[in-house]
Amino acid sequence: MLVLVGVFDVGRAVYAYNTVTNAARVGGRVASVNQIYNSPGCDQNKPIQSLGSPKWSVVACAAQSAVSLGIAPVNVTVTYSTPPDKVLTCSAGSLQVGCLATVTVTYQYTPVTPIIGNLIGSITISSTSQVAVENVFP
Repeated sequence: MLVLVGVFDVGRAVYAYNTVTNAARVGGRVASVNQIYNSPGCDQNKPIQSLGSPKWSVVACAAQSAVSLGIAPVNVTVTYSTPPDKVLTCSAGSLQVGCLATVTVTYQYTPVTPIIGNLIGSITISSTSQVAVENVFP
């Protein structure tokens, strides 16, 4: 019985890892074309008409792609850095094409089986995606 329940929890952990990895990838893709940090939602089909009310952003899209795990915007971090061997200004206020956007998503996985949960406790699952900025917005 313990083996069967262990297989169930391992399956859930693999699902959580894949979901977190996909969320980081989605956030990285959004960060490469749209550097708006946060918005109320993630509707990439609509253009951003006003910076005061954006329809989609890096954090919102990353969190929405992992909604099945309950990933919150506080679990998503976004940073910009200068790539090696380049001379660019890559800070949040002054980005250039070619800067690296790094999106990290973290999730606290806890097994649902009490026996397994007591043996291993909770595990932090984290994934990072790093992509080059393709378009500086706005």
